[in-house]
Amino acid sequence: MSRPLRAQVLVTVPVLSLLGATDEPAMLDGYGPIPPSIARRLVTDGADSLHRVLTDPRDGAPLEIGRTSYRITKAMRQWLRLRDGKCPLPGCNNHSLDNEADHLLAWAHGGTTGISNLGQPCPKHRRLKHRSAWSPTTASKHNPPGWTSPSQRHYPTEHQDWEPPHWPPHIPITTTDTHPDQDLPDLSPDPFPDWHSFTAAHPWPAAGTDNPRRPAQLKDPLTERGAFQGA
Repeated sequence: MSRPLRAQVLVTVPVLSLLGATDEPAMLDGYGPIPPSIARRLVTDGADSLHRVLTDPRDGAPLEIGRTSYRITKAMRQWLRLRDGKCPLPGCNNHSLDNEADHLLAWAHGGTTGISNLGQPCPKHRRLKHRSAWSPTTASKHNPPGWTSPSQRHYPTEHQDWEPPHWPPHIPITTTDTHPDQDLPDLSPDPFPDWHSFTAAHPWPAAGTDNPRRPAQLKDPLTERGAFQGA
């Protein structure tokens, strides 16, 4: 006796809307937006068919699609490039532009397609992953995978060295605790009051010309770079 066919209805619900914190509409695949109240009822009545879908906050592109597709989307590849920056294997500095996205747990072994199960090893270490006892650990939205060696030694996630922002020293720091009538220190006068004139359509002054309204002519940047590299 054949089993009855089951329809698959895909509804994407923003998590804050699902929790009742916002009133963002849900999206019914093949139809369009539906009220969040209907989406919440669908989730309540069919919890066994609920799948968590992580989306890119910039444009809503799915970053976790589970077992629905093996293919890695463009949004996932872009996120991996930003998250990993380089090959995730310890000590390898091959940049992500030279690497290829790969499932950490193979699709054939039950792996899913999503940021938490993707890495970007370089070609050499991708072969190492498939042909040796080196194994990656689970990744996350913001963390590349760690690795476990054949001797079961664990190597944690290696992050890129992001440069932290620096607060300009000449700009005072104010907080919500600052009294509105409190006098702020005087700022130094603008050293370039005529900055807008730099963008005017005119030729640069000849080398050695004393023109206080425009910056002095710069040296050839290629020459400067060559001198730096040869130093």
